[in-house]
Amino acid sequence: MKTIGLFFGGLSNEHDVSVVSAGKVIENFDYKRYRLALIYWRRQNGFFYLVKDIKKLSPAANRRIRLEDFSKIFNIALLMTHGKYGEDGVLQSLLESQKIKYCGCRVLSSALCMDKGVFKTLMSANNISQVRYGVLDYQTDDPEKIQKEVAKIKKALKFPLYIKPANSGSSIGITRVTRSSALATAVKAALKHDHRIVIEEGLNSPKEIEVAVLGNQQLIVSRPGELRLVKDFYDYDDKYKKGEAQAVIPAEIGSAQIKKIQKMAEHIYRLSGCQGFARVDFFLDRGRIYINEINTLPGFTDISMFPMLLMDAGLSYRQILNRIISLAQ
Repeated sequence: MKTIGLFFGGLSNEHDVSVVSAGKVIENFDYKRYRLALIYWRRQNGFFYLVKDIKKLSPAANRRIRLEDFSKIFNIALLMTHGKYGEDGVLQSLLESQKIKYCGCRVLSSALCMDKGVFKTLMSANNISQVRYGVLDYQTDDPEKIQKEVAKIKKALKFPLYIKPANSGSSIGITRVTRSSALATAVKAALKHDHRIVIEEGLNSPKEIEVAVLGNQQLIVSRPGELRLVKDFYDYDDKYKKGEAQAVIPAEIGSAQIKKIQKMAEHIYRLSGCQGFARVDFFLDRGRIYINEINTLPGFTDISMFPMLLMDAGLSYRQILNRIISLAQ
């Protein structure tokens, strides 16, 4: 019987969400088919620990393990490490250095999809519709260039604008800006999470549409689901605390739009080099479909869309996990 190493925690601002996702996996894991090893990546010191109980995460209660120990403990890594370092190819490269199979996207596609600026450049190069945007790099560009780029963005894009860290998830660090005077404060908030900033032009009243994709060569592409929001955008509190947004599955849109969105999701998944599983997010506004982003390690909490979309496709939570594990490379 193979042992699955469930990785959770991590160094990012999505650490707590990762722990919640892992808890849901533990509840639904197929213990008749696999053994489960809990691998906690502790945010405070960056070390990995072999955990007996997810409710007891202190170092004193668990055994610290080294990278070289991984292959002795588990056969396949199942990652629930959302965000920076766990989702952007860093952890994936560590596993590859030890020749360990893992679930989900490889190093390159993980990094590409995590960086919103790079992902948008790929979409632009392939003429895939998206909202107008600009990218600022506060690490490589001098202040004069930044100032010119900001002036250009203000002139080219219409308010409201969404200011985002390029490498972050769960809507952390995102600000909706409705006037020019608030732009500097929003950029400062985003810079707490990444040195690269994406500025997007907002749409009037878009539907937020999400599609789950599962597979390597042969893909399962779910019917689109819709997130109906109670405010301007789907922020961290609504995703994981208040839960006020309503998930509508399938999305209440026309059959022609459903087919087009599914086809786009498959095309973008393959274009980005994704493997295993991912969630592809769109905006739908006035009949036009815009790609938003790909999440290569989507949430697995009680209110996460990815598992709900695949359950709508006829899979149980346990079957979803078993399929993801079977696709590990």
